[in-house]
Amino acid sequence: MIVRAAFVLACLLAPALAAADCQLPAGLHGRQMTNQSDPLYQPGNPHAGRLVQLEFQHTTYSLAPLGTSQRFAGTYSYSRLAPHVGEIRFTEAFEGGVARYRLLLTCLTGNGGHFVFTQDDGPVPPRQRQNGGTWALTR
Repeated sequence: MIVRAAFVLACLLAPALAAADCQLPAGLHGRQMTNQSDPLYQPGNPHAGRLVQLEFQHTTYSLAPLGTSQRFAGTYSYSRLAPHVGEIRFTEAFEGGVARYRLLLTCLTGNGGHFVFTQDDGPVPPRQRQNGGTWALTR
């Protein structure tokens, strides 16, 4: 899995490095993000192929898989690791336990790019998983 993650990271960073005007925001408070996960990369992801909308406040977020009545919420932290690379760490509490996951973001423009989703542990099988996709800031 580490080799796969390193390969995916290298693939994501190459186009982002080429984008001269590509820069992630300094923070996410008040922002809205829409993500689409790749359905072929990890079929075990319950949101694979779906559009997911995230709303960010100071330290909390809400997540809605579009086209469903599901709503999730939790806490997050955001770090801009370089002008074109950022990481969002999420924690969501469920009846069956806590899910901890992160999105590694690279930008292709100032408002969008690619992500790698990594869940280290969670109550929904598979407990550990990884997926990729695209993201866009819509507000």
